[in-house]
Amino acid sequence: MAISQFIPLPVFKKLLKENKTSERSQKRLKSRLKFSRFIEPIRWYENIRYRGLMAKTELKQDPVFLLGFGRSGTTHLHYLFWQDPQFGVLSNYQATMQPIALTGRGWLAKLLANSMPSTRPMDNVAMSMDAPQEEELALVNISEHASLHFMSFPQNLDVYDRYVTQLGSNQKQLKAWQAGYMQVVKKATILNNGRRLALKTPSNTGRIKVLNSMFPDAKYVNIVRNPYRVYQSMLNMYRKVLPSEALQEIDWQAIDAWVLEAYKATMNSYLEQRQLIPKDNLVEIKYEQLDETPLPILEAIYQQLDLGDFNAVKPKFEDYLNNLGTFEKNQFDFPEHVINTVNEHWGFAFDAFGYEKIEAGETLTEASQQG
Repeated sequence: MAISQFIPLPVFKKLLKENKTSERSQKRLKSRLKFSRFIEPIRWYENIRYRGLMAKTELKQDPVFLLGFGRSGTTHLHYLFWQDPQFGVLSNYQATMQPIALTGRGWLAKLLANSMPSTRPMDNVAMSMDAPQEEELALVNISEHASLHFMSFPQNLDVYDRYVTQLGSNQKQLKAWQAGYMQVVKKATILNNGRRLALKTPSNTGRIKVLNSMFPDAKYVNIVRNPYRVYQSMLNMYRKVLPSEALQEIDWQAIDAWVLEAYKATMNSYLEQRQLIPKDNLVEIKYEQLDETPLPILEAIYQQLDLGDFNAVKPKFEDYLNNLGTFEKNQFDFPEHVINTVNEHWGFAFDAFGYEKIEAGETLTEASQQG
């Protein structure tokens, strides 16, 4: 199932008009068009049936945003917040079926649960319909104003900058993005019975100014990871995920170059805009420290952000962490070209986030991982 499988037919047709598809993707394209036509009446029903509920839904508290570039440990952090019953999360169910998520509550989730893989293809993380997911995946299923459309149209990589690091430079696009994002957040609020949301999507790391204007009392946790591991893991992820999503031919050299620029633009945007967040509303952590000593790191987050009684929820964190014993992480080596490429393009990140730069031929030791 494509990440934008439930995209509204008019939106999909508009994207197809703007992006030429490849010959080899025509079977996949026809299947997706057929599916979009099939769900269109259900989507219209949901819009009419729940218009009033959506209009009157308000967030009781601004969200907790979990920031970090892709492959930096954001999912692990999100799953930890999911253990705390005070927080609601945007689920795999909603992310996939955003346009009809209220209509399909219960029956549709059960129907599609068997079609979901048990683990993510890029990193072996367990999946279920109710597990946390990125709100960006819900947004891509309702609007053309979403950064992840580059997954279907990888020859249009500029869409990432348009709706991440450059978001706000075009007021029409900004308002359209905000409208779509609020639709996603309101629906998540309804599906979580009004609980405060803990939201994770890597793209938000480059949107601090916009998020701060929309949610001035939001809390933020930014997680970083050793740049060598982020780079290698990103390349691995796209090679596993993009071939099953793309409706265009994939230029892997262009993708690899884009990864370098996207990290640079996103993380520099974060560094420039983080001062907009009140000091007591932001915590910055390292993945390596969260992995090594999760409970002290989580306790520090709760205290800094005033998220409530950590000791009350500590047993839930302990149970979850104890059950991760069978989780197998991806293992990577770091050839000379990886080290040289990261040093050349992401050199700023070592000083900014407290990691030790190594040279080709050196080993990435525990000390150099943690800085």
